[in-house]
Amino acid sequence: MIWQGFLQISLILLVLAVVSPFLGRYIANVFQTKRTWLDRFVSPLERLIYALGGLRYQESMTGWQYARAVLYSNLVMGILVFLIFLLQGILPLNPTNLSAPSWDLALHTAISFTTNTNQQHYSGETTFSYASQVLALGYLMFTSAATGLAVAIAFIRGLTGQPLGNFYRDLTLSITRILLPLSVVGAIALLVAGVPETLAGPAVATTLEGATQYIARGPVAHFEIIKQLGENGGGFFGINSAHPFENPNGFSNLIETLAMLIIPAALIYTYGIMSGNRKQGRLLFGMVFILFAGLIAIAPSVNIRAIRSLTPSWANKLPTWRAKKFGLAGR
Repeated sequence: MIWQGFLQISLILLVLAVVSPFLGRYIANVFQTKRTWLDRFVSPLERLIYALGGLRYQESMTGWQYARAVLYSNLVMGILVFLIFLLQGILPLNPTNLSAPSWDLALHTAISFTTNTNQQHYSGETTFSYASQVLALGYLMFTSAATGLAVAIAFIRGLTGQPLGNFYRDLTLSITRILLPLSVVGAIALLVAGVPETLAGPAVATTLEGATQYIARGPVAHFEIIKQLGENGGGFFGINSAHPFENPNGFSNLIETLAMLIIPAALIYTYGIMSGNRKQGRLLFGMVFILFAGLIAIAPSVNIRAIRSLTPSWANKLPTWRAKKFGLAGR
């Protein structure tokens, strides 16, 4: 139904407008070292990470140091994931006994996910094991998104004349304070919506014709939410969120669409707070929101016209209920 589509779009925009200021303020507090409600839970973990990584003294970096830290860390992460792909055949969490992908596919995928471009020249359920999906691709979905968030914060600091900060600290905070908490909440919501989360192998079913069918599944819910939050491509299944296990209903679609939009929208408010000009942040958000909402309003109208431009002979062959669904009744 067309009205259902517009209703969901309106609901998404409403939730986005309400939640963005709160998340934007929270992100600003995180990177301005102000107290947040997560301090008592994640501060011990962060201190352990800093100690293991040699970041006891988190000195602010210069522009070149910050850029070099981004490049070096991402190079190491890309090599690690490439090796996981090549060793897939002997690693655990491989219930379908998949062999390693070709070296060029492994290299392309590792580079693509490290740089957050996430091109998917594979079908996840038939190419990568659970270990590769979770320990390699899922890992990069966190770190590549956190890298982008850290660089965005450094850009805001530089734009407003502040010290750039320490990349490794910003990377850690992006994961522990923002991406991980949002992912936990989002994954639980997707579980409630019916997205599977299991380490069991494919389900086996017998069709009406008596044939045996293998239904791929896996730890999808937590993978799906960070895919959306981090603006990542590369779904757990080959057709991404068009697969009913990644996006089974309208509620899951609402969550996943919001997840894609919420951090970029909130960062506009974060900029206003960190620059000391909240009014400017609100004005920028308002301008972007109006443009975005206007373009969204145009897009369905164009699609509806395209559907109605179908030939009358095609439309007349549709059953009545299908014709009504596409807005073609009475043609």
